[in-house]
Amino acid sequence: MSELLPEPVMPEDWECCGSDCGDVCVWNMYYRDKAAYDAQQLQLKNQVANEKDIADEH
Repeated sequence: MSELLPEPVMPEDWECCGSDCGDVCVWNMYYRDKAAYDAQQLQLKNQVANEKDIADEH
């Protein structure tokens, strides 16, 4: 697995300029990073559960 992603910090309201910046909008970057972080955390959780199940079988 690649390196662990840091949990993204939700931007403050003042950090958004409200100009519909597209991909560089602090909110778009946050939600993209949060989705990647959540997916990685779920994958790790499932991996640990699978390893525990395998260990319990033996």
